[in-house]
Amino acid sequence: MTRTVRHLAEQLVSIRSGTVDSGMVGSVRVSVGGNTLSIDRLASVSGRGDQLLIRPFDPSVVPAVVRALTEARISAYAMDKTTIRVTVPPISGEQKREVSRHVRNLGDQAKIAVRMIRQDARKQIAARGRGSERAVQEATDAAVVEIDRLVAAKVAEIGG
Repeated sequence: MTRTVRHLAEQLVSIRSGTVDSGMVGSVRVSVGGNTLSIDRLASVSGRGDQLLIRPFDPSVVPAVVRALTEARISAYAMDKTTIRVTVPPISGEQKREVSRHVRNLGDQAKIAVRMIRQDARKQIAARGRGSERAVQEATDAAVVEIDRLVAAKVAEIGG
């Protein structure tokens, strides 16, 4: 159940909320030398105004990072041989509502996954004849509360 909550948190970090956040590009995977690494591992990311500045630790990966960002449908361009700029335009009211709806949908999917885990745990307890259904229910309740908290925080951040 904790993995489900952690996965939801990772998904929510990468969702654009209208504010400049390094998490927006952190989950983008870059193919470098036969490996795929996240931008967080390849570069330092900082926000400045309505832009993100990405400075790869190795300047030779700048074209690969720009290509990965472009494939992820993020507007990025190389300012020079060592820095990449990502512009983040403000999102409209309709886009805010759409993103908020998507966030709530992700939360609902996470709750369904947690409930399926609870159902599997109850079946295992019944088959083995040992274990505590109460502990399973308490873990489920805690996971659902955390999911609700994450979704509410993201929706508030989006403003929709």
